[in-house]
Amino acid sequence: MAKIRKQETLDYTALKRELKSKGPENLYMLWGPEDYLIADFVSSLRDICVSGEMRDFDAKRLNGPLPDARDVEDALNAMPFFGGRTFVELSGFDVNRCKDDKLPALLSDIPEWCTVVITLPAGVSPDGRLSLVKQIKKSGKAVEFTAQERPMLFRWIQRRFESAGKTVDRPAMERLVFLSGELMNRLIPEIEKICAYSKEARVTVADVDAVAHHIPEASAFEMTDRISLGDYDGAAGYLAELLAGDAEFAEILGAVGWQMRRLYAARLIMDSGAGDGVLREMLSVNSDYTLRRLKEAAGRFTLAALTNDVRLVAECGLRTREQNAALSEDEALRELLIRFIMESRHA
Repeated sequence: MAKIRKQETLDYTALKRELKSKGPENLYMLWGPEDYLIADFVSSLRDICVSGEMRDFDAKRLNGPLPDARDVEDALNAMPFFGGRTFVELSGFDVNRCKDDKLPALLSDIPEWCTVVITLPAGVSPDGRLSLVKQIKKSGKAVEFTAQERPMLFRWIQRRFESAGKTVDRPAMERLVFLSGELMNRLIPEIEKICAYSKEARVTVADVDAVAHHIPEASAFEMTDRISLGDYDGAAGYLAELLAGDAEFAEILGAVGWQMRRLYAARLIMDSGAGDGVLREMLSVNSDYTLRRLKEAAGRFTLAALTNDVRLVAECGLRTREQNAALSEDEALRELLIRFIMESRHA
């Protein structure tokens, strides 16, 4: 079985410690899904490079996917007026689309008094094959901002609740991250809703379940879990929730397919006699809560049923791409649920 590639997690605490001890470098390229931490790091860099009431004179910001090389050159050559450095932010710069031959030369010869920060657009990762990307990585520091490991994330969640006068127990935090995801900017409005809803000083799992938003992956997990329990009305309720949300058909089908493949892989690993360590490594599971629920659900399906369910998801995707598809996308997903239920009973 091929191992699901585990993304190396950024140690944000170590990155901030390095910045404080060594000071800013001349060039940074930042990207990744954890945009809350990207914004925090850029703010920390700006505060170190420029400060005081006149900081706006020494801080330059160019917005857009393709900055003009002349504007970049002017920003780089601007001498600091009121401090020791200038700070230049190229915000939303799509380095993969840049064709301007002048920019690599400019970014390879940044004045010693200047710090340049490139932040990529949301969802864009740098293509390491491109000459500009190679030049940036050679001349500066490239950092991918990943979702954080549970200990750091939970400390951050606790502080957010405490700032609103609430305490929160670990099961409630596990449930919140499971339902709403592990990215901080997604969690902030959920924490605010929960604090407004909860009447007690201590936030519980029940408070989280009452108001937290479900990301598609969580609803797909709950739907397949209800099927494994024989709670078909509950499964239909979670599908209705998916269909009523903002997710497109491809995202919903992708979430359902991902969950079925994880259950299939978990059942294979469990049947082999391997322990939890192998499950964590092969499926890149970093949460005790998720691991426990994944094992429970996989154990309630037969391997034959899960094999068939993975096939059903693929067939659903193929049928909806046909030119004269008989069913709409919503109808295809409802039929998929019915086939999950009917065929799982006999597998």
